[in-house]
Amino acid sequence: MSNIILNPIEHQFGVKRFLTHFDLRPQKIDFVNLQLILEKFAEIPYENISKIIKLSGHWDSNNKFRLPEEVIEEHIDHRLGGTCFSLTFFLQSILSQTGYVCYPVMAHMRAGQNIHCSLVVILDHIKYLVDPGYLLNQPMAINPMMKRIYHHESGGVELQYDTPSGYYNLFTFNREEIKWRYQFQDRPCPPEEFMQHWSDSFTKSMMHGICLTRTTKKGLIYIHNDYLREVSYQDTKSQKIKNSLHSTVQTYFGIDQKLIESAQSAIEFNKTKEIELGIFVPKKKDLGRDPECVMHDA
Repeated sequence: MSNIILNPIEHQFGVKRFLTHFDLRPQKIDFVNLQLILEKFAEIPYENISKIIKLSGHWDSNNKFRLPEEVIEEHIDHRLGGTCFSLTFFLQSILSQTGYVCYPVMAHMRAGQNIHCSLVVILDHIKYLVDPGYLLNQPMAINPMMKRIYHHESGGVELQYDTPSGYYNLFTFNREEIKWRYQFQDRPCPPEEFMQHWSDSFTKSMMHGICLTRTTKKGLIYIHNDYLREVSYQDTKSQKIKNSLHSTVQTYFGIDQKLIESAQSAIEFNKTKEIELGIFVPKKKDLGRDPECVMHDA
């Protein structure tokens, strides 16, 4: 991985393309411009289609890592996005080059440790959590006295600090329920460690199925394999889309159906590769998982 550059300052072209595409000209390093950058960045969806396809052609190459330039070009051309590692590093590059102080932190989820990541931004001596993987399009102050925000029509986010462990626990909620999502420590993750966790993410369970998330005017849209889930603050609606996955993804995300077909073929190729390497042993429990249980695993 020696030829991979994880210095946010080195990705000027990708940042310039993002700012130009979304017509952003931040003049001040302030909360208003931070909100605006996050609002536009949230238009780039969470999806693992691009990651699955890229891995299938670059198992033994560092080219499998999708860096800012590739993420923004494929978003402009094909409406693609990325998973939390590529999105977090891209956002870190954007914020760093527009004058903000920020650093990545690793998070633990039910599916495993260090499989999610987000950013901490320091502005006016206040630390804020920003999480492109969860489409958190508002900065959330890391403050026990202000632990709950409504960040979208779909509901809100709550942070709870556990003093004995030193971890923050993040929950999402709407009118129906509150769910624990992940926990993290306020510890900057060095580039080498971040890259290792990113590398490990290519063989996690979330790579065995198609998963996408995006914001809408009414809330959030999740697609995982055969399920579509629409979430608003009032309720959550789920439906099976086994016979219409390709068209549903194209309708809600604008991603060409041929890319879905390529991803499905790549999943089978990648699984075969994992079996050959002894990384993956198929089990019955790997089939028919809940559509949200692997959301944002990597």
